[in-house]
Amino acid sequence: MQLVAIENFRMIDRNKAAGAGQFREGQTDASVELIFYLQSNYCVTVKVGRHDKTFFQEKLDDFVHENRVELKKMVAPMIPPAREAARKAWMEQYRE
Repeated sequence: MQLVAIENFRMIDRNKAAGAGQFREGQTDASVELIFYLQSNYCVTVKVGRHDKTFFQEKLDDFVHENRVELKKMVAPMIPPAREAARKAWMEQYRE
């Protein structure tokens, strides 16, 4: 199993982000929601979110656990722009 890309990385809470991980194993592709728990501009941990049943939950959990360091490095440059976009959206929402 390999992670091809992370798409639609966005803030879903103050210190939580999500992205659609595109996974591939052989000829099988699947989109899996990955949830990233953040502290400032650093990813503390990664969890598997919603997904169809293309891949078993245990297999996805094992992949994320084994590759957590690489996943954290992969999303590190995505965190500041996502935080800024969330901040701007919040400001627009509460602008008078």
